[in-house]
Amino acid sequence: METQESRGSIRRMGEYCVEQICPSVYAIDDDQDESMYLVCGSERALMIDTGSNAAPLMPLIRSLYTGPVELALTHAHFDHMYHCDEFSAVSLHQEDVAAWKKLLRPVVWISTVGSGRKAKHYPVERWQPLKEGDLLPLGGRELRVIHARGHTPGSVIFADEADRLLFTGDAFGSGSYAWMWMPGCSCLSEYRQSLRALREKLRPYQDYIMLGGHRRQGLLPNADPNAHPLTFAVVEDMEKLCEKILDGSCPCQTKERNFGLMTYTYRYGQAAIVLRKNKLR
Repeated sequence: METQESRGSIRRMGEYCVEQICPSVYAIDDDQDESMYLVCGSERALMIDTGSNAAPLMPLIRSLYTGPVELALTHAHFDHMYHCDEFSAVSLHQEDVAAWKKLLRPVVWISTVGSGRKAKHYPVERWQPLKEGDLLPLGGRELRVIHARGHTPGSVIFADEADRLLFTGDAFGSGSYAWMWMPGCSCLSEYRQSLRALREKLRPYQDYIMLGGHRRQGLLPNADPNAHPLTFAVVEDMEKLCEKILDGSCPCQTKERNFGLMTYTYRYGQAAIVLRKNKLR
């Protein structure tokens, strides 16, 4: 393994900001507040998500790690997968692969065009399918796949036991709210059931550091008065929030339009969720 050592500060590197979380893990943030992570082993590195910055990602990766690099996605949304074409090996949960043509590809296309990016072809049917419990070996360390259905059918969390880290994607937000209003997101009752199962799966990791798909939302100080770091309590509060919305005891706090569609925000404890009315079931 060859890495560039620099700890304890956030560095601007071209169009990205880089922070070395620990000796073998880098957090990379783009200008859209999208977060991705490079986890380095003795044999290969794993890139988790890619963001959607206009600038290519691989030159930055090569400045940090010179060995083989593979890509694993927390889920199939535009802001997490735009630079997939820079990688020869890509992994995605099998349920997102199955949902790609009918549900996820149209969402990715609309998001891409709406963000002013050039649309790309994603050959997901040829990617390595992931499933619950899979291990991704990197040499001297491995990441475990935890299925977290909800934000997409195949959303996953990657657990790094070597450094006690959880890469959570958008499974329950990144410190401000979880977007559950888009096509392909579970309805509220299904999400509550998934969170109940996820809570038990994450219990052995409840003291791990959680790194979300938009980590700046949870870094303090923050302009968002509701921002907070991701913790296991967020998962517990998100499950309770779903229950309270469904039983009518938690009213909507704010409403706004996202991509022209009316959405509603609900909060409880450290959790917040953004929904459309068609998900309130």
